[in-house]
Amino acid sequence: MDSSAPNTRRANFPRFWVWSGLVLALVGAVLFVVLTPAGVLPKADIIAAAVCHRLPSHSFFIDEHQLPLCQRCTGTFPGALTGLLVQWGVWRRRRAQRFPRWQILVVLVGFAGIWALDGFNSYTTMLTGRAEGLLGYAPQPWLRLFSGVLMGMGMSVILAPAFNQIMWADGEAVATLRSWSELAFLVVVELAMAGVIYLLEPVLLYPVALYSIAGVVAMFVCLGAMLFVMAIGRANVLTGWRQAWLPLVWGLVFALVIIGVMNFLRLKITGTIEGVPGFS
Repeated sequence: MDSSAPNTRRANFPRFWVWSGLVLALVGAVLFVVLTPAGVLPKADIIAAAVCHRLPSHSFFIDEHQLPLCQRCTGTFPGALTGLLVQWGVWRRRRAQRFPRWQILVVLVGFAGIWALDGFNSYTTMLTGRAEGLLGYAPQPWLRLFSGVLMGMGMSVILAPAFNQIMWADGEAVATLRSWSELAFLVVVELAMAGVIYLLEPVLLYPVALYSIAGVVAMFVCLGAMLFVMAIGRANVLTGWRQAWLPLVWGLVFALVIIGVMNFLRLKITGTIEGVPGFS
C-alpha cells in the first residue's frame, strides 16, 4: 500500500469545517466590503489600522495620498511577503522544515535589533518633542523603511519553516534559507524592493498600497491556517498547496476577525484610525 495513503485520507476535512469556513469567509468578506468606506485606498487604510499607528508624520505620501502603513510598516509587511514569495515561489522550499544555521539567525537578530532600536529612538522624539531621539540622531524616513524591510525579511525566514513544519506531511529536514549566498540574494531583493518604494512615484501609489496590505493579510492568513490545522488535529497531514485551500480559507476568516476586532478596539479607544491622538 502507498505509504502516503493514510495522510491523504486524514487530509480530508469534515464537511462541517468545509462549509462553515466557506460561509464565514464569504460573510466576513461581504461585511468588510459593506461596512468599510468606499474605494480601494480607504479599505486598505482599514486593514492597515489593525497593525499600524498610521501617524501622518511617520508615513510616506504618494501623489498627496498617505500610504496605508507607516514608513516602518511599509517596509516590514512587504518585506515579509517578499521573503515568503522567494522561499516558496522562487526557491520552491515548501517542504523545507529547518530554520537557518545559528550564524544566519544571529544576523537576522541583528536586523531585528536595528529595527527595534530605530523604533525606540523615533518613539523618544515623540515623547520629548526634540528633533533627536535618546540614541542621538534624528529619525529618517529611509532608515525606517529599510530597517522595516530587513525586519520583515527576518520574519519570513522564521515563518516559512514554522509553517512548513505544521502544515506538511512530506517535509524535509533542510532549511528554507541554506547559505550565506542565499541570504545575500534575499537581502538584495528586499533592498531593491525598498528602493522602488522609496521612489514615491505617483504610478506606484496603488501597487505599493496594495502590496503592503497583501503583506498584512498574508501574515494573518498564514498564522490562522497554522492555528486551524493544530486546533482540529490536522497538523502534518497535507502534501501540497491544493490540499491547503481549506486551512487558508480559515486563515482568511482569522484575518478578517483580527482586523475587525482590532479596528473596533482602536475606534473605541482613540476614536480614529488616522494616527494616535496626542502623538504627531
